[in-house]
Amino acid sequence: IRLATQAVQLAPELAEAHYGLGRALHISLRLDEASAEYKRALELDPTSKAARRSLADLNRALGKSEEALALYRQQLDAEPNDKAARTGWILSLLDLGRTEEAKGELEKALKGDPRNLNLLAGAAYWFAAHNDSDLALSLGQKAVQIEPRYTWSQIALARALVAQKKPLEAERALRFARQYGKFPTLDYELASVLAAASLYEEAAETLMQSFSLKDGQIETRLGGQASARNASFIELLAPERRASIFQSVAADTENNAKLLKALLTFTTLINEETNGGRIDEERATAAAREFASGDDPTRVHRQLYAASRLLQKGIGFQTAYELAEAARSSAEAGMNVPALTLAVQADEFRALRAGAIAAGGTPDIPDAPRNVLSNLLRGRVEDVSGWALFNEDKLDEAVEHLKRAVAILPEGTPAARTSLWRLGVALERQDKKTEALSYYIKSFNAGEPDPGRRAVIEQLYRKVNGSLDGLEARIGPAPPVNVQTPAPSTPDKTGDNPAQPTSSPETTPAPTPALPGTPVAEPASTTSSTSPGTPATTPEATPSPQAGSPVTTTAEPTSSPQPAPDASPSPPPTPSPTSTPETTPSRASASSLAASPVEKIDKTPPATVKITGRVRDASGNPIANVVVVLIGHQGTVLASTTDEQGNYSFTIAPSSSTRSYRIIPSKDGVSFEPMDRLLPVVNDDQKDLNFVGKLSSRP
Repeated sequence: IRLATQAVQLAPELAEAHYGLGRALHISLRLDEASAEYKRALELDPTSKAARRSLADLNRALGKSEEALALYRQQLDAEPNDKAARTGWILSLLDLGRTEEAKGELEKALKGDPRNLNLLAGAAYWFAAHNDSDLALSLGQKAVQIEPRYTWSQIALARALVAQKKPLEAERALRFARQYGKFPTLDYELASVLAAASLYEEAAETLMQSFSLKDGQIETRLGGQASARNASFIELLAPERRASIFQSVAADTENNAKLLKALLTFTTLINEETNGGRIDEERATAAAREFASGDDPTRVHRQLYAASRLLQKGIGFQTAYELAEAARSSAEAGMNVPALTLAVQADEFRALRAGAIAAGGTPDIPDAPRNVLSNLLRGRVEDVSGWALFNEDKLDEAVEHLKRAVAILPEGTPAARTSLWRLGVALERQDKKTEALSYYIKSFNAGEPDPGRRAVIEQLYRKVNGSLDGLEARIGPAPPVNVQTPAPSTPDKTGDNPAQPTSSPETTPAPTPALPGTPVAEPASTTSSTSPGTPATTPEATPSPQAGSPVTTTAEPTSSPQPAPDASPSPPPTPSPTSTPETTPSRASASSLAASPVEKIDKTPPATVKITGRVRDASGNPIANVVVVLIGHQGTVLASTTDEQGNYSFTIAPSSSTRSYRIIPSKDGVSFEPMDRLLPVVNDDQKDLNFVGKLSSRP
């Protein structure tokens, strides 16, 4: 822009100077200014085809369809074979409501040139934005077949698939597109698709990658460069759409944009890191109510999601209870949503999805029996209601709800295991130790052995029976003596198991079906072959359990001061395919691992440990926005992004010698030394796990 402005100052009557300035402003998304420069260039040189076509494109993008149509017509008169002008002319006819005429010209144009990518992609997006999903799907599929790397083709295709209630197919299209593009609209579109599948945690994490909130305004960097803010997602992202495919109307709805803003608001307000280490409970509960409002079929899933996250954070217990109770009346409608099996068990399938996405694909989730899903949904309502009441010290009511949850939830599911444990906690608070012990043991035996929960059971068993005699017959042998388990403590209000660590990939089991008798989900490839650099730690399929067989789940993280996690699963964040980990393992390990293990024999292991490091260039300058991926031994994934000082951090569970972690940094155009770091044992905080980045050479 600076150079072009100087050229205009030197030669104000030179059409090429104004056209050059228009292009620079166009690329910078300053579309009104760009349009003015294109117009001036055309005035100075009425024969300039480039200026005429560019001005027509921006007129169409800015909603000036009549003016655009006239310019395209002039261009076609001068150059009948101009494909770009014909594309713009047809789309202008559509904008003006001359639909039948436009469809006839569209058919004629595609018959003459069936590989007109811009026409196919532009028309697909237009029809998606105007509720003709069948035609949008047909045109979008053709555009993707011609050039799958063109992101706007994939966006148009995804919009058509969502309209036809196929959000998981739409997700694959967009995850593939993110390998070739990185801009806020793409993240928003992916978040929109995930929300359509009721995957609200993943949708929120995707939004947080590109957007933030300040004073009710959404902020981002359009095109990765231009800072922008607006109260509405649609208006905020309009410049990217208008500058790229010259569409004046978004293929989005106000309701969907408001929903995603409400999700971003709620997520921001319950995140301590974005609120100076504290949560404003009043604002957070108001945001939860706003996000859960509405009368659409997915409302029940939003209500339970918002309630469960309030309970995780140890706040808004009355609001959580009210949301769960309101979910009773919306549960039946919630059985008629796309991807129902995944919507009902979003948390349970999170670990499997994270592993598959890190490997470059998305998992196929087989449909579960409808009656089982209905029981899961109704059981979760009782479970969340009961746990909210427990946290309000309403123990009799809490036990009543939790017993109903245990009776309704399908045996062997992670949700049933959670409710069994919570019921045990509530009964122990009522001093019904023997009954509490029975439910603790049922929960413990319903999944893989958990050292933290075993410690709680041992403590209560000793109180009830005076010793541990006979316990092994009920819950199996204790772990080997060289395996350290967290010391038990008294259950607190906000958690099920005080000995369980807060948020850890190691609490996530190997991928297993979340429902008894459900076939194991396997990763499905995206619309193209997996890109290079996929990790070796892909999830492995496990045999399908029989009905009623135990299925493991992760611990639900909590932000309460005491390490007392909720038992509902909350798997780790999902990295973008653009930051796929490298496959080559590094021999480098943390220097702190060199300490003698003898010094740690008598040391009580911490519930969680922290891994921290920095990413800098060779001169010591910090590198921001590096995606750092931590992969657990079972393929579970956490992701962190470096801040302005190049810092990253993870909070995980301690690991034994058989449970290693791998840390891998990733940023487009940058290579790192070392390539990754392998941590075979993590019993204490690990610091200074640093990386040095340098610009990669490109052909």
